Amino acid sequence: MPLIQATNLAQNVADLLVTDQVWRVHSIFQNGINLENAGNLIFIGTAKNGKLPFAVQIAPSDVTTLTATMRVNQQLTYEAGVLLHHASPLKIELNLTPKYTSTRKKVEIQPSPAFLSQVLQEEKQTGLGFSFRELIEQAAIQDLAKAIRTTDSALIEKTLRYFLGRGNGLTPSGDDLLVGILLVGNTTTAFRQILTRLITTEQLTTDISQTYLKYALNDEFSDSLLALYQAFQTGAETSGITQQIYQYGHTSGIDTIAGVALGLKEEFSMGKRVVIALGGNAILQPNQEATFANQLKNVEDSCAKIAEITEAGHKVIVTHGNGPQVGNILRQNEEAKEFVPALPIDACSAESQGFIGYMMEQSLKNELARKKLPTNVITLLTQTEVSASDPAFQSPTKPIGVFYTREEAIQLAAEKGWEMAEDAGRGYRRVVPSPQPQKIHGVEAIKQLVATDTVVISTGGGGIPVVQNEEGDLKGVEAVIDKDRSALRLSEQVEADVFMILTDVTNVYLHFGEPNQQKLEGVPVNEAKQYMTEGHFADGSMGPKMEAAIAFAESGKEAIICSLDAAVEALAGRAGTRILPEKSTVNA
Repeated sequence: MPLIQATNLAQNVADLLVTDQVWRVHSIFQNGINLENAGNLIFIGTAKNGKLPFAVQIAPSDVTTLTATMRVNQQLTYEAGVLLHHASPLKIELNLTPKYTSTRKKVEIQPSPAFLSQVLQEEKQTGLGFSFRELIEQAAIQDLAKAIRTTDSALIEKTLRYFLGRGNGLTPSGDDLLVGILLVGNTTTAFRQILTRLITTEQLTTDISQTYLKYALNDEFSDSLLALYQAFQTGAETSGITQQIYQYGHTSGIDTIAGVALGLKEEFSMGKRVVIALGGNAILQPNQEATFANQLKNVEDSCAKIAEITEAGHKVIVTHGNGPQVGNILRQNEEAKEFVPALPIDACSAESQGFIGYMMEQSLKNELARKKLPTNVITLLTQTEVSASDPAFQSPTKPIGVFYTREEAIQLAAEKGWEMAEDAGRGYRRVVPSPQPQKIHGVEAIKQLVATDTVVISTGGGGIPVVQNEEGDLKGVEAVIDKDRSALRLSEQVEADVFMILTDVTNVYLHFGEPNQQKLEGVPVNEAKQYMTEGHFADGSMGPKMEAAIAFAESGKEAIICSLDAAVEALAGRAGTRILPEKSTVNA
């Protein structure tokens, strides 16, 4: 009686055989056979293509016997650890066979320039008819690169329908590309959900390819791909593993490596999603006359630096202050009130967002064009929702607008019902509520724009303050929202990798301005919180910035406070004060 003793058994197969005992021969090829039951496949054959997550390995010498005996649609039954062939005495013994698992544990992996350099210089032809370097330049591949990271479901589905089943063979080249991308694991939830739906509800590719994709979506891969992933994690040499994978199938291994390269290129070469919070000096310098020409020149200088961040490969969302600008608009309203009805504060905030955004958008487009980079820049007039029950409405504290004498302040309070307060010995100013930002509106649009490499200018001056009434309608309120707190909320909602607050100093300091002044560089978040508790940072200057940076770092990501000139270096970890979610060091 012919008996084949299995040498290795995937745990997934062991589980399937316990659930379903009767299987049919689905397909037969040189290295083994596939069995099928209710859409599930089991491969029985050699480990030529690695230990697969749905395989039974047998010795190469037994494959000839297996393939010569089996015929498509014949049945096998699993009984007591043995697969029995109905049409012959052949048995496949699984008892005592060592079992293995194939799960990729998602961990932080390191950029591998050597891997990408090697792959992109290969002259091997993928199954789509291009070398690696040529493939990366194809428009369809560039669409796939965008689809990996976007939440635009229409783009994702269109792109996946293009690649699923594209190419020849048991596992078409387009599907092998997708398996490689899934190994890197930097895809959006929307990408995974749509791919899962397409391969489970439609027959867009082969049964075998659907099986590979199903397991890949469950983070299960061949042992050779898992070894490659581990090498990315540890920084080990990858060339030997890559050469081994190249041998799989006609072009399956080559196509899979192309997908891995594309996934890594998107993960590391395209940089980080960065929210940049510009300080007031980016628009108007202290004691500088607030002419449009002066402000435009400052914005142009600032945008030249922002363009460098984009040039370095980062995806950028810019937010900015508007204190002096909205104050001047309010003064214009006051001066012209005899001729033109004054506008409420929320409308003045919108007005300032518009003209500052215009200056920034124009300046950035011009600077990017000079660098021969895409000039996709857009300004969004942004509403920030606050709670109508926020305690700030009962205790206004935010000074705005021009200074008045004590007599003028008393008169304005009586005539207009304004809250007036003395401001640092310089006179009296109107004070308004500064409620906590609850929600930045338009975030999904921002995400989609950023995914298409568009620089977005949003939430200027903290955003236009609005509340939601009992009917669910939004309504503007007379308030000013702290720009750093809104920038934090924006960073959280757009799922930024880095929250960067740009100011007029290169670093945050302990004992600032004293003989024992100490520069902070890489600061663990718990240490930064301790410094806040000790009162190192003034409420009116660095305090709110550190508060926002700490809150962002507590989410597990990096926050940076630095000067505009140091921004690119700070993103590379070589400048600025970085508030880190994990233990680091403080450098004197």
